Order: sequence, then C-alpha cells, then structure tokens
Amino acid sequence: MTVRLGVLGCGGIARSAHLPSLARLPIVRIVAVADRDPESLSAARVLAPTARALSDYADVLDMPDVDAVVIALPPALHADAAIQALQRGQSVYVEKPLATSLSDARRVVAATAAATADATAARPIAMMGFNYRWNPLIRQARARIAAGVLGKPVAVRTVFSTAAREIPQWKRHRDSGGGVLLDLGVHHVDLARFLTGAEVATVFADVRSTRTEHDTALLQMVLTNGVMVHSMFSLSAVDEDRLEVYGTDAKLTVDRYRSLRVEALPATAGGTVGLAVARFLGELAALPYALRKSRAPLNDPSFPAALEAFVRSVRSGSAASPDITDGLRSVAVIEAAELSARTGRAVSLGADAEATSMSLGPAADLARA
Repeated sequence: MTVRLGVLGCGGIARSAHLPSLARLPIVRIVAVADRDPESLSAARVLAPTARALSDYADVLDMPDVDAVVIALPPALHADAAIQALQRGQSVYVEKPLATSLSDARRVVAATAAATADATAARPIAMMGFNYRWNPLIRQARARIAAGVLGKPVAVRTVFSTAAREIPQWKRHRDSGGGVLLDLGVHHVDLARFLTGAEVATVFADVRSTRTEHDTALLQMVLTNGVMVHSMFSLSAVDEDRLEVYGTDAKLTVDRYRSLRVEALPATAGGTVGLAVARFLGELAALPYALRKSRAPLNDPSFPAALEAFVRSVRSGSAASPDITDGLRSVAVIEAAELSARTGRAVSLGADAEATSMSLGPAADLARA
C-alpha cells in the first residue's frame, strides 16, 4: 500500500526537512502541497513536482485520494487543521506545537478520540512531530538511562537556542504561535519526559523579549520522580542544542549539533588519560552515525526516521508515538511556564494537565492571570 499524503504548509521546515524526507520513502506519494504564500508553494513544487499545488489547505483535506497529512502550518492553525483532517478520517502528523493553547490542544485530543472510536471505519493515526525522539543519540541516551548507567537520575540541564536571524512574521508574536517556548522549548519539555519516563510536576519560568516577543526564556521544572530540570531557550543567542543528564554514578551528554555519540562521564574526575582514550575510540565508533547525519535533511536523521515511523503506522494501522497526548502535555507545561513568568510564582501541574499556581490558587486561564 502506498500512502497518499498531503503537506499542509510549505515554509522553511517543510521544504528543508519534511518534503526531502518524504521524497525518499518509496511507500509515499505526495499528492498535494498547500501554502498561501506563492513563493513557498512554488519552491515546494520543485521538491514534489507531481503534487497538486493549492493555496488553501482545506482544499487538500477535501481531496478523496488523501490518506494522511503532514501539518506544518503556522502553529495557530495546527489545531483546526488537525481536527478537520481527523473528522474526514485522515491520519495526521502534527508539527510541534500541537496548539497554541491548552484548550485547543484538548480539542485535538477529543477529536482524535472520536475519530478512533468508530469500530466500523479505518482508524486514523495521530502523531506528534517531536522528531528529536527519533534522533539516534537521544534514543541511545534513553536506553542507557533505562539500563541504569547513570545510577539514580538527579538532574537534567539543557540549552536550545538559535543565532539571531530573520524569522517569519508569525514567529515574532506569541498570539500567532511565536515565542521561544512554543518554538524550541516544547522539544526539550518533551525530551525531559521521554528520557526520564516522568511527568512535569512543577514549573518556574522567566521569559524575556529581547528582539521579538518572548524570544528568550529560563525554565525550571521538577518532575514527578524528583528529577530537577534547568533549561535555557533563546532565538537570539547562538546555535546550540545540548542536553546533560546527571545521575549518582555518571553523566550523559548529547550535543545534537556537535556530538557524534552519547558522551558518558563517570561521577569522579579521576582517570583523565583513560577518559581521553575512551573518547578517541568512541569517536571512531561513531563514524557510521557521522555518515548518516551528513546525508540527512538538516544534518539530523530524526526527521526522516520520525516521518517514516508515521507512514508505517498509517500503513499498518498501529498506534504512533509520540502521540497527541504527548503534544498536549508539552503545551500544558508551556502554559504553566507563561503563567509562572507572569506571576513570578511556581506553578504545579495536576494529573489532568491543569495548571495551578502554588501561591495564587486555580489559574489555568492565562487570560485572567
């Protein structure tokens, strides 16, 4: 079975990652691409020359020969596009974030449940575009943590930032889905959950606007297993994507831009010569990954791996991971972080993803905060 797929949104990420990745999959046929911007649409047609090019994504959803869609629209449109596709029985791959508000994220979760509840119809697949879960280094780190290499996990420290550069207009304002927490922060919130297997319990944040609205943030989280997480995000600093996981016995480091392997350091600082030899041998062993990385879109194998996993789930009808609930969880943490930044207080998240200020009482509605 060939999966007939539409791509909704032909901006930079779709043209640099999604379309090239999908074009390499023999089980995929891109039947339509959609974007309101003529230049973006024209550039996408070069990458998918046999696809219909449409200016309105709703026209793609109305095509009877579309089995699934990749939603790479501006974030403010994610929820409605996903809901409309699911209501038509189409599978969805939703780029992060799932939505720009927790209330909209819940609407997508409800639509997914409704679409998959009908036992008489083919059940659509709904997958979140948290592609970094599929990065080989992240998966190796998770396996090592699960195997007890770290001992007991204690803390996580992360940085995800980009150099100051021109960005689309919608990224400049929080209401249209911009801001660093929705753009970059959701990835590391998800990875903290993925690596540790725990949920976020409390959040404390500081958000600044240096060049554009909400372009820099500090985020502190405590997970349900007691692990502390400290993250810095910025759209106005340097290009960096780094995670460090500290345990009682060792530390694991993944630098997505600069690492070819997961670096493991022992708890004590001794044995520097042996450590240098181990690092050298580790780099030699990482050469196959280096080759794979060099050939991948944006030099990250996670993009084609995540999209292939989605397409295979659509073909088989098996559940996809990360799913829409994972998307909701990250949006809940971002809303809690924004509430914390506005009030200056830590915010706790309940099991149902409601945010409650630890000092102010119920405060899930940011508009009333």
